[in-house]
Amino acid sequence: MLFKPLIARLSILSSLIIAASGLNGCGYSPLYGPSATSVNTQDHLSLINVRPIPDRVGQMMRSSLTHQLAPQARHAPQAYDLKIKLNESLATLAVEKNAFATRANLTLTAHYELTRKTDGYPLTTGSAKSVSSYNILTSNFATLAAKEDSRARTVQDLTKTIRTRLAVYFQGLGQNQPSLNSKGERP
Repeated sequence: MLFKPLIARLSILSSLIIAASGLNGCGYSPLYGPSATSVNTQDHLSLINVRPIPDRVGQMMRSSLTHQLAPQARHAPQAYDLKIKLNESLATLAVEKNAFATRANLTLTAHYELTRKTDGYPLTTGSAKSVSSYNILTSNFATLAAKEDSRARTVQDLTKTIRTRLAVYFQGLGQNQPSLNSKGERP
């Protein structure tokens, strides 16, 4: 009687072990770290120059991207330029009977283009969108603080999305880019 539950558990455990060992050779590789068959994506990311973006939200985005792409802050010459155009929109919702909105959605859309610095050749383009909500309060200062916090959250979200997309590019099509040394130059 006790053997049936024990046999069922052992068969489930052995199935999991077999499935896990099968993942080892199925082609997965680390996105940011080096592997035997791929380039070190972080080396390419650290060679990206983020072009200036207009307005305060653009400054926040550029600063965040610069820190995310090159966390060690190497002062090597850049091999790539990243141009970003931001669009911000605001939509109010949750309207009360007296026609005052109590909630708002802040939407930030970033259109980006990565180009080679040497010849301006476009390597990859795309767009990313982030939506963040905040409460509209009776205090103007509290509403402004909530809006700025919402804006900071959307900037951080877009930064992570763009960084991930660029890393995926360098692991895929970007592997065909010429190899670069630590100074961002071709050997």
